[in-house]
Amino acid sequence: MGTETNPMPARAAPIIRLIAGFDLVVTGLFALPFTAPVFVTTLYALDRALGGPFATPNLGALGWFFTNLAGVLGVLWALVRLLRPEAWLARADALGRCAVSALIGWNLALDQLPSLLWAFVATELLGAAAQAWVTQQSRPRARRES
Repeated sequence: MGTETNPMPARAAPIIRLIAGFDLVVTGLFALPFTAPVFVTTLYALDRALGGPFATPNLGALGWFFTNLAGVLGVLWALVRLLRPEAWLARADALGRCAVSALIGWNLALDQLPSLLWAFVATELLGAAAQAWVTQQSRPRARRES
């Protein structure tokens, strides 16, 4: 695992890097103790401006710790994909994006999160679809037996 024998299509690496760059910016906002509260507060304020009912939650020290931890891990994962835009990493990321979308969607369905987070679901699914599409051509084709 980790080495591809099939070459990736030329258009795959720039798309993988574009998605990783987007992730770097967004997860970077969660990684730092002084940007995460601003980002979360802004997210909830924007949702309220659009008619949402949720007040900004008080996450407490443990909540902020896990927010920052998730941000740091997201930054590291984005950097790996920026530096090594390989098909297998993009496919793994696509699967992770589907899982994240399901998690956010589940909590939205339970009416526990601001509906503005449907935009996050959309970007996760768009990133998953784009990476699955551009890396599909690098998958080995099944050989037909004659």
